[in-house]
Amino acid sequence: MIRAKRRTLGAFIALSALLIPLTVQAFTPVLNLVLPRGGQRGTDVEVNLRGDRMYDPQEIIFLKPGITVKSITKVNDKHVKAVLTIAADAALGEYPLRLRCKGGVTYMRTFLVGQFPSVAEVESNNEFEKPQIVPWNSTVEGVAGLEDVDYFRVSAKKGQRISVEVEGMRLGGVFFDPYVAILDSRRFELATSDDTPLLRQDSYASVVAPADGDYTVLVRESSYEGNDNCRYRLHIGGFTRPAAVYPPAAAPGQETVFKMIGDPAGDYEVKATVSGAEGDHYPLYVTRDGQSAPSPNPVLVSALPFANEKEPNNAGKEAGETLAAPCAFHGIIGKKDDVDWFRFSAKKGQNLRIQVLARSLRSPLDSVLILRDDKGKQIARNDDQGQLDSIIDFKPPADGDYLLNVRDQLGNGGPGYVYRVEIDHRKAALSATLPVAARNDSQLRKMICIPRGNRYATVVNIARSNIACDVLLAADSLPAGVTMSHSPAPKAATNFLAFFEATADAPIAGGLHHFSVRDAKPESSVKGDLKEVIDHIEINNVGTFHSTTDNRITVAVIEEAPFSVELASPPVPIVRNGTARLHVKVHRKEGFDAPVNVVLPWKPAGVGSPTSITIAKDKSEGFYDINANAEALIGKHRICVIAEATTKMGPVMIASAPVDLTVSEPFLSASFEMASTIPGKNTSLLCKIEHSQPFEGEAQVILQGLPHGVKTKPTTINSNTKEIVFDLEVAADAPKGNHNTIFCQVLPKRGGHVIPHNTGHGGTLRINPPPPAPKVANKAAKPPEKQVASQDKKPVAKKPLSRLEELRQRNK
Repeated sequence: MIRAKRRTLGAFIALSALLIPLTVQAFTPVLNLVLPRGGQRGTDVEVNLRGDRMYDPQEIIFLKPGITVKSITKVNDKHVKAVLTIAADAALGEYPLRLRCKGGVTYMRTFLVGQFPSVAEVESNNEFEKPQIVPWNSTVEGVAGLEDVDYFRVSAKKGQRISVEVEGMRLGGVFFDPYVAILDSRRFELATSDDTPLLRQDSYASVVAPADGDYTVLVRESSYEGNDNCRYRLHIGGFTRPAAVYPPAAAPGQETVFKMIGDPAGDYEVKATVSGAEGDHYPLYVTRDGQSAPSPNPVLVSALPFANEKEPNNAGKEAGETLAAPCAFHGIIGKKDDVDWFRFSAKKGQNLRIQVLARSLRSPLDSVLILRDDKGKQIARNDDQGQLDSIIDFKPPADGDYLLNVRDQLGNGGPGYVYRVEIDHRKAALSATLPVAARNDSQLRKMICIPRGNRYATVVNIARSNIACDVLLAADSLPAGVTMSHSPAPKAATNFLAFFEATADAPIAGGLHHFSVRDAKPESSVKGDLKEVIDHIEINNVGTFHSTTDNRITVAVIEEAPFSVELASPPVPIVRNGTARLHVKVHRKEGFDAPVNVVLPWKPAGVGSPTSITIAKDKSEGFYDINANAEALIGKHRICVIAEATTKMGPVMIASAPVDLTVSEPFLSASFEMASTIPGKNTSLLCKIEHSQPFEGEAQVILQGLPHGVKTKPTTINSNTKEIVFDLEVAADAPKGNHNTIFCQVLPKRGGHVIPHNTGHGGTLRINPPPPAPKVANKAAKPPEKQVASQDKKPVAKKPLSRLEELRQRNK
């Protein structure tokens, strides 16, 4: 039963993986696959780029240096060949890339650089007795199919390190969870690996050969649920493979001695100097016996003063030296049930964040962090704080010393359970990202492609930390002929629109460009990057796997689009609880008659609209209806529309020029007095009007939300009207009960343009059951007694009736 469920999940994942390329058909061009998946540094590699609509390929854009394109040749619209030159000193690992054509830029794909020559897997190698013999120190490019088990054999000498590492999920193709094992000649497992803290879903194994002889490496999908898209790169050789590095952080530009932990030949030390911005993860590649680990151990870049733990520190009195906040401590939960204690001093009122960095640095530690006063009394405790690592925000109540202790949630421990505790001021910070435009497709609209003589627009999401400020967007550079502007981003806004425009003669070109967001106050230095975050593998209801983050965005000028779009500037404001109609025009070039899909990419808070509208084939205009709720953000907002159409060269997306949409308070408001009647009896409904600003002439008023069987005629008002009486015709079959959905649609004008208001929500008409029929008397009715008029009584003056009472009397 369990196996059946796993097979079902595997089949679902495989099907999802096969469907992923279909989701990118909305872009032009499309790059689905790069083969081979990697190459050896210091060599030239011919690669095949497979996809669709790869018209006029111009260049391959790599996100980091180390690879240059020697040549690029179009075979056909679905196939491009390129020769890549990998520098001899190129960093090992992943090289994200995009193909840029005249018609656009593809989704991001990856290419891997290794230190060994590549060997292609040769089937059949599915039996232990019939493995594929591969050279020592080589990288096998293979495929793990359904229930496929691949065997590779190498020879080693006693005492020689045998290491294997597989790149599967890191290839960023499909969901592929690899499993590896190293077997001796008797098929005994010397080492196995599925998931690893360092490589996550990818795996590695490393042993010291116990004797001279042959050793076999096994590779498969961990649940035997592979498919023909489950490609892998398997490194086999004598390279070092440390599991962890200690300390896990270092100051930039300062030579540091690091202990490499977990190599089967024993731990060892290396000296290295890290670089990067504060908070970056420096990739530490270590070399031993002349060979490098295929992938790095991450080291945090930080200038905070720190202390490494000194055992024993299992109690408060053994906490070691006291550091003044801000500071950091490094430690290892070295064995089961180990607890580490640290002491720091802080000043009253400091706004501090205390956080453990373990899982974020690829450590297996599931931390628990406890903050105590100097007497040992617990102040705060945290396991996970919206992430796998622990965080405590703390404002010291007094100057003095405080204690921290760290342990594993399940009491686990070991040499690789490395961690860092940071105690730092909660700093003001800004960052920004482009939004995820579609579920399970984080790459959609992550590239900015502007057709010549046209426009493009994108939403930018803002993340603020410990600051409330207006935000400005700036570009360090842009392609020639491209200009950028953006809508205001006040302190209450979490996103805004950025607009790009290319001149008609802008060169067709593109590249990586850095953008930043900053506090709008000139004296402020708070700023952050606009980051690109790409999830390469996204499986519905399963999760995202293997991501790439960069602080640059791909921007390109592409070929001219066969149409442009115009959003007419709204002549009047939209009011709260009101509606408006936006006029959209499509300007078509000769020969272009396809339908155009139009969306509003951004709206002010409280303004709603349909997801999209379609301007039909051969049509040149359409109307986009929007509405504002009672809390819509008052003010002037820049908006635009984005239009997308499938042309003869594939889908293309453009934007209109921005226009101002004003959201204002209503011109008037209405309130109703409750009306009551019975089925079949007409009645009247009184509506009182309050004016906040005048309008032109007369405004039509339409009563909405009446129940079935009740109707009335529209009426008109002017700026002096204080109340309206609606005469209601009530049918005999009108439903009984309280009907409280009545409201007024009022249509005042300004400059000849209607400004629809919906007001008076909650007006109530009560339709009561008809009274019971009068009872028939059994006896003759007694004649009324004769009344004698009193000479002494004076006539009583009648009380004037209110307007509501008059209506009730009239409708009796």
